[in-house]
Amino acid sequence: MEPGKLIKVEAMPREGDYSINEQLVEFLRRMASTPGILERMLRCTEQMPDLQRHINSFDERCRSTMNRCDAIEMLCRAYVCPGNVNYSQATLDQFSGLNQVKLAEILTGLGDPYVNSFPVPPGKKIRLTHRPRPGYTPTTIRIDLNLAGGGNNYSDFSVQFYLVPGGVDSNLGMTMGNNYDGNLFLNKDGGQIVVPFPEYRGTPIDIGSLETLAVEIRNGGAANNLDSAHVNIFYDNARFYELCKARCSGGCAAPSTPPL
Repeated sequence: MEPGKLIKVEAMPREGDYSINEQLVEFLRRMASTPGILERMLRCTEQMPDLQRHINSFDERCRSTMNRCDAIEMLCRAYVCPGNVNYSQATLDQFSGLNQVKLAEILTGLGDPYVNSFPVPPGKKIRLTHRPRPGYTPTTIRIDLNLAGGGNNYSDFSVQFYLVPGGVDSNLGMTMGNNYDGNLFLNKDGGQIVVPFPEYRGTPIDIGSLETLAVEIRNGGAANNLDSAHVNIFYDNARFYELCKARCSGGCAAPSTPPL
């Protein structure tokens, strides 16, 4: 060592020369005293992408649910408001025990070849309908034709159903099903044949509350008048009741428990 030359001296730091993060020390102490915690932390970091994806999916479903709720609320406002109700519950209840609609109202003033009353002579037509009522879904048709002189030439008569107004320009409405021959509804001995109501695109047809069902019967024979006709349309009144019965609003009281 040369006299008077400075040399580098390294020594351990003294207390007060450095600071210790107490929280970090406590964290490291807990990690050391908890076996497997480091592995669990690493697994958590690996699962973060999946967790974020699930959160995004949940957030999207929440927004979709809120949109549905808004749409249902708008729909409820339209139907719950008395001004938008076509028929009161009292009126619906009057029909809950019925299962048929009679087309017995004669439409008059239609001009030739329509007649305003029975009998219907050869070459003429008559149009029958029903009074306004709550909507229904027809299932079957039954028709009885009474011909003058006890005739049974039912094949000379044609039957055509109409949905009125049916969304068409014609005041006659929209045709429903085929133009049926009368003998599809009646045997030669006068026995009735139950005919299924026509469907629309493979599904049952609903007659709406703002619509009516009409039928035209044409006498295509050469001799016998049609003295009268009875046209009955049947529907499922159990289904009508289930869909149209009163629902409890607000809180529904729970049924009382009978004493033991």
